[in-house]
Amino acid sequence: MSEAAHIGRVAPAPHGPIGRLLEAVCGAVAMLGGLLLIAIMLISSLSVMGRALSLLFAARVSGIPGDVELVQLGCAVAVFAFLPICQLKRANVLVGAFTKNLPVRARAGFDLTANLLFLLLSVALAFQLGIGTREKFANHDTTMVLRFPEGWAYAAALAFAWLLVIVTAYTVARSALEIGSNRAIGPSPAGEH
Repeated sequence: MSEAAHIGRVAPAPHGPIGRLLEAVCGAVAMLGGLLLIAIMLISSLSVMGRALSLLFAARVSGIPGDVELVQLGCAVAVFAFLPICQLKRANVLVGAFTKNLPVRARAGFDLTANLLFLLLSVALAFQLGIGTREKFANHDTTMVLRFPEGWAYAAALAFAWLLVIVTAYTVARSALEIGSNRAIGPSPAGEH
């Protein structure tokens, strides 16, 4: 957004120590999710190339055993790794076309409502994922080909789900502070980046 567009707008206030700490933690978790996606991409690519070589040269080379199950578990964990930073940065899917030109207090009111609903959803998701994690460990569930214990992927996703709950609770408080102070706190809404 140009400087001319910012005239008359209140610049966002700094996050504060809690916001900066959450941003550092969520950034590190998102980086882990990104590295996980790179590993998944490499596994998929190598597996496809191995199968192609096997077909082309009638060689005994094959794809990576269990590649599909590694991709499934890895993608699930990566998604949970990205959710907290998206919530903190106001980058989750929202309809900003209707609210981006509203005054700070009005936009914060919409954010507060959405954040409260998302907090309820994220708590329910974390609780259910916790139940699933306990069941995976109790039943000693493993993947079909590699016999990798599925509980560990669930546990990683569960940790990231509880981080999402913490971040969402913070965004609820942030929205309430924005309403009270009539000043934007933290990152600008996604439509203004």
